[in-house]
Amino acid sequence: MKHRVVLAVLAVAILFLFALTPSLSAQIKEILGDTSQMQIEADALEHSQQTGDARASGNVRIIYGNVTLTADEVLVNRETADFTATGKVLISLKDGSQWQAPAVKGNLRSHAFSFGPYRLDSAVWHSGGDGGENSAEGNQTLRNAWLSTCDCPEPHYRLSASSIKHRSDNRFFARNVVLRFGPVPVFYLPCLWGSTNANQFGYILRPGYSGKRGAYLQFGRVWKLGDEHSAKAYVDLMSKRGVGLGANYEQSNERRNVDLIVYGLHDTDAPETSDGFNRRFASRDDRYRVNYYHHERLADKLSLRLNLDLLSDIEMLEDWFRRDYRRFEQPKSYLDLSYDERWYSAGLALRPRLNEFYTVSETLPEIRLDIPRAQLGSLPLMYQSESKAGYHSMKWRNFALDREELLPFGVYDPDQHGDLDDYQSMRADTLHFVYLPFALRDRVTVTPRVGARVTYYSKSSKTPVSSEDIANNLVVDNPDMVYAANPVRNYDGDGGEITRFAFETGIEARTSISSDWLDLALPAWSVQGLRHVVEPYLNYTYASTPTEDRDFIYFFDEIDRLEKQNFLRLGLDQRLNTRRDGSVVSIARWQTYADIHFDRGEESDRYPGDLGNRLDFMPRRDLRFWGVLLHDMGEGEIHRGELGTRLGEEERLNFSLRYIYRNDHLSRSAWSMGSSLVDLTGESSYIKKMFETADIAAADLNVPINAFTSVNIHAEYDFEKSRLSEHFYSLRRQLHCWVISLGMGWDNSDFRAMIMCHLTAFPKIKLDLDF
Repeated sequence: MKHRVVLAVLAVAILFLFALTPSLSAQIKEILGDTSQMQIEADALEHSQQTGDARASGNVRIIYGNVTLTADEVLVNRETADFTATGKVLISLKDGSQWQAPAVKGNLRSHAFSFGPYRLDSAVWHSGGDGGENSAEGNQTLRNAWLSTCDCPEPHYRLSASSIKHRSDNRFFARNVVLRFGPVPVFYLPCLWGSTNANQFGYILRPGYSGKRGAYLQFGRVWKLGDEHSAKAYVDLMSKRGVGLGANYEQSNERRNVDLIVYGLHDTDAPETSDGFNRRFASRDDRYRVNYYHHERLADKLSLRLNLDLLSDIEMLEDWFRRDYRRFEQPKSYLDLSYDERWYSAGLALRPRLNEFYTVSETLPEIRLDIPRAQLGSLPLMYQSESKAGYHSMKWRNFALDREELLPFGVYDPDQHGDLDDYQSMRADTLHFVYLPFALRDRVTVTPRVGARVTYYSKSSKTPVSSEDIANNLVVDNPDMVYAANPVRNYDGDGGEITRFAFETGIEARTSISSDWLDLALPAWSVQGLRHVVEPYLNYTYASTPTEDRDFIYFFDEIDRLEKQNFLRLGLDQRLNTRRDGSVVSIARWQTYADIHFDRGEESDRYPGDLGNRLDFMPRRDLRFWGVLLHDMGEGEIHRGELGTRLGEEERLNFSLRYIYRNDHLSRSAWSMGSSLVDLTGESSYIKKMFETADIAAADLNVPINAFTSVNIHAEYDFEKSRLSEHFYSLRRQLHCWVISLGMGWDNSDFRAMIMCHLTAFPKIKLDLDF
């Protein structure tokens, strides 16, 4: 019995070794499993009453719960609690994890032990070293140790250190840390410290080369501060741009979401288009970004959202936060306090301008009250409203270069080519609509509507600013149109306060017709039955001319540009549905509409408006076609067109090709205050804009060479400029324990190179060698 107890304690003591690796840091009780029975096998068992030594020798095998210990000999002293296990000591778990060493010795009472050369193999982690020891305080020391996820006897890569000191609180300190690929050292750190809890720490290491940054290295540290908080700090070393410092902080729980980004650098090669200037702005060497987002759920129905984004210059996002730049070229700063009830929503909003190189319509502050569409008691009427009031200020960009310095002599006219002036006004706006929905023979839903909008302005202009003037102003305000010769027309502040009334009435009718072929089966196309759904609709909108001419009203957004609307939209939405993988999917959808205006538009001086079409055809998972066409029936021109196709599934051979065309045109509004209109291209609004010509073709090709290697090619050709504007080439290879991607390409003559690696054991842990 004594032998069993002593050897059981020995097995538990040796389990402390597993705490040295993050993947095996579970509680001992969880590792042991069911310990109600223990099996001991050995060729010989001896016990000395005089010395207190208990010895098991010859093929020693101890099975204790989920743990199996084997050794040539195990010796335990009952009095001193000293133990020794020698001869191919091997500890195995049922999940396949193993720890082995020639010998281990220590004391069961103090939990102090030491061991010689060892090897550890688990499902994910593999480690080895010259030896180590565990102190009575629970601190461990490893000598010449290494760690890897590669299970080869000689790992393809490993992280080694001359010594590692590990404390009982999972903190560690390592000296002479070397990253090796095979026997070749590729990176060295004199010391490294942190936590072996993989959920609480991480490191950033991103070397590489870019045409803008030159050779660069980003290194830093990541912290996981409990279940809700995380933070990171990093340093960028760049041969062309200098040194950058950054820090991020995140908090996320059911009540609160916080995200903080801080970054700054002294840019040794700040972007300039002329000496001391970047476009029309003064160039900045000291560049920074501070972005703070906070979402707080103050109560069940009360929430607060705050976003502050402070930038040093207009190109800060594009240069250093490219992903954010692709999402929004101009970030918004705002505060929004919202209270949402079932029958209404109320809020308080502020939108300041923090960056003077952006044009912003400020609201300081604005209150709102929205009532969603709801039935009026027992009446067959539906009612909805939107009301808001606030102090608005239009802040145009503050350019450093005057247009006089940019336009050629003889073109510049001081009366036409000045800069835009800011203006401010208090605005209160309320919109109310009543609907009377009914059905004709249970097939056609008809919804007449009538509504009114009242808007008060504390200031207005005596100088008229037309839609074409606003379009010209927006061109001049465009920072990319440095040499635009469009004339500028500013408001004055002499118009006084005004109240505008606007009215709208209309009727919408739609129905749905379907035909079924439920027995149709096309296995090659993954089609099991077909249903053709046709939804024709019409929407007539009549909005009388507002009581105040919009040319004298300060422009802040679409509310200020109301004009007479008198048009009929005829539309058709068709879908071809089938059942696939237990759910209904559309293998084809065709949306089309035509606008017929009953007054001549100032854009074309004709009655017909836009004819819009969008077709999506997805007969198989590996085949898709789409097309978009916006045709101005009045001018007889195509304003926008897009064609595209994708062949193949994502992880297999696939090819995609798309063509985008847009001509120069002034958009024509088709807008309703009380109903929703399909906008296939995002170009229909009260704000008329000058759209520039675009003529682009883009293609992507992914070629799997074998099960482990694939090549991806992306190219984009600009027909307007007759050049290959973008082209990137990348190679992806899955190795034994790594997936590595190599890439290079040009983005408008800017060369970029990329290397990205991630561990097959941890796909989300990446070594990304490109920003």
